[in-house]
Amino acid sequence: MSTGPADALAADGRIVSIRPVTARDRRAIAALYERASPENLRLRFFTWPTPATLAAEVDRLCRPQSGRFLAMLACEGDEVVGVASCDRTGDGPRGEFAVLVADRHHGRGIGTLLLEHLAARARRHGITAMTGEVLPGNTGMLKVARDLGPGCRPAFGEGVMDVVVDIGDDRTRSAIDHRDRVAGHASLRAFFTPASVAVAGAGRRPGGAGHETVRALQEYGFAGRVYAVNRSGAPIGATPGYRSLRDLPEPIELLVVAVPGDDVADVLRDGAAAGAHAAIVLTPGSGRAARTDLLTLARSLGIRVIGPGSLGVLNTAPATRLNAGLFPVTPPAGGLAVATQSGAVALALIENAARTGCGISSVVTLGEKADVTGNELINYWYDDPATRAVALHLESFANPGRFARLVRTLSYRKPVLAVRDPRSPATVDALFAQAGVVRTDNWADLMDAARMLTGQPLPAGRRLAVVSNAGDVVAGPGLTGRTVEVEATASAARFAAAAADAEGDMLLLVVAGTRVSPAVKILDALGVVADRRPQLPVAAVVIGGEGPAQLGNRGAPVYDLPERAMRALAHAADYAEWRRTPAGSPVEPGDVDPHRARTAIATALARGGGRQPAGRTAAVLAAYGIRLTWEPAGSAVHLVAGAVHDPLLGALVLLGDGPAQVPGDWTLGLAPLSELDAGRMCRSLRRAPQLNLTTGAALADLLLRLSRLAGDHPEIAGVDLDVQAGADGVRVVDADLRIAAPGAEPDPALRRLRGPETL
Repeated sequence: MSTGPADALAADGRIVSIRPVTARDRRAIAALYERASPENLRLRFFTWPTPATLAAEVDRLCRPQSGRFLAMLACEGDEVVGVASCDRTGDGPRGEFAVLVADRHHGRGIGTLLLEHLAARARRHGITAMTGEVLPGNTGMLKVARDLGPGCRPAFGEGVMDVVVDIGDDRTRSAIDHRDRVAGHASLRAFFTPASVAVAGAGRRPGGAGHETVRALQEYGFAGRVYAVNRSGAPIGATPGYRSLRDLPEPIELLVVAVPGDDVADVLRDGAAAGAHAAIVLTPGSGRAARTDLLTLARSLGIRVIGPGSLGVLNTAPATRLNAGLFPVTPPAGGLAVATQSGAVALALIENAARTGCGISSVVTLGEKADVTGNELINYWYDDPATRAVALHLESFANPGRFARLVRTLSYRKPVLAVRDPRSPATVDALFAQAGVVRTDNWADLMDAARMLTGQPLPAGRRLAVVSNAGDVVAGPGLTGRTVEVEATASAARFAAAAADAEGDMLLLVVAGTRVSPAVKILDALGVVADRRPQLPVAAVVIGGEGPAQLGNRGAPVYDLPERAMRALAHAADYAEWRRTPAGSPVEPGDVDPHRARTAIATALARGGGRQPAGRTAAVLAAYGIRLTWEPAGSAVHLVAGAVHDPLLGALVLLGDGPAQVPGDWTLGLAPLSELDAGRMCRSLRRAPQLNLTTGAALADLLLRLSRLAGDHPEIAGVDLDVQAGADGVRVVDADLRIAAPGAEPDPALRRLRGPETL
């Protein structure tokens, strides 16, 4: 995990930089304490400190850092706005924390943010709990402690509150995720619901990106104010023009940049001076170095950026109607949100939505993704009431481990859809499967599935009732059911009566129009039936003629082929089944001693790492309750369990019937595993029927211990266990452990924006 500077979001969505304290910060930290009010200092020191006390505190904070002392500071621009420290108490896994935040920055969540980052560093040094003494009247600090998670345990004694915060507790992670969503929503709000938009580079001639963006805003009926900025200050239609962003009559919320690449930096500076905190850069980028420069400048200005090379942002909400980009077609308003790096994919999906009637809530084209990432959009749409499903097309993940957690959390609230990439490694496939992502073979199938998942209730099972006047229709893969056939010449009333009586978890209506019974008349009658059964997912197919895109007032989707409808219904059934399964939560196995394992791993690293001798391997495993017997069982199922550190996704747990590099029956999961994840992995093996309940439970417990071991220690490059599962449980009869210095992958539990190193 990197220990350098990290940009993060305060509760109000503004950017704050968090980094370790150095000796060069002495003057700035001293100024922080000098500016603090007497009451702020009293709450920190339990009395009014003397100048000598403050000088000693500055000396303490600026001393060299180690596994016994850590200190972090928060900066906004050039101003130090807060500082936090942790002193290890004794040789155990506890440390004492202290925090001070500048008076005028109270209430922004900066103290909480500092302690989160401090805790992440402390955890890497084996500190698993932080304690602090807080005056009962220090309501702000008590709130910070509570904000760190339900694992916070305050106790009253001798006139002060003793606060204990467990580091890495799963409830603490959930609280961090909630704060991340709140701050992220505030940070991205201006991209979706700005009160004012300025378009820089909006020339007078049609055809230019800036000019067409202004036209798009006008024609779509943007509810806010629009300003065109160009060299002559000429207006575009009814939109007033100005020579510079600095000349605008009011602060702006959203800036659209459509100027040549060499002018982007100056436009961002002018935009910041004009009050902008969000910018969509339509101008294409010119390589990694240019993206790095853009990100560095934007962070220094406090501006969030979508792009460069973005096609724009679309929000169909009637109260906003924002088309800030180059989309030639606008889709109907609805429940599907789309995030893609590709402008071509965005255009194809919007065209499909406009043609089929699939409602869109918003579209974001991330382009070269210098700043705003898919993770942040997932967080934004989690709480967006207009969004009922999310479609993702992301070519890379800025923080894959965090992406996995966020998308799984979102999937339990709203469907997440993505196209399956045949080039994806098995690890990515496992990530999406574990997170409940609906994966389709192509974009047409994705939009077909989205129409079912945004406008229909989820099916209660897999029974499909088909009513058809076009002959027997066989249920597709993953579905069961039968067809109720009506005559090709049956009246609309006869068809509707059969549909009203059909029984199943889903209803598919296949209509072939004839001169005797036109499809339009039948569909009108079937729409009434569909509206009277609102709890039932309904789809229709029209064969051999033009039909409406939707059926009834409820807007049930109408397809042109039974196969397309079947695939969409099967995706809905798969997602509903996954969502009915409880998520579970990571389990803390008993008999675990991370400190003992960390000591052995440190020794291994000091000696060069690599494959470890049997004694050290046994010691590391024993610290997590995994004991080697070295004595094979008689009649047993032979399996291999293990964990690896994947550079893309972090810690992965594996289970199979042979070495991982040999084709066979394998399953894997992303750490940390829940008890339900471990159980699913065991049951997914072809040899699962050979395991009794006792053996299955013991095998699941082994996977949970491997998950905790690999998650706690990124230095574990890989561990393989030869497992024999017998009637009385499981035995680990051999083990192979490989140790290596970890890379600089971002901590998936830490709130931070992407840094230049990830571009």
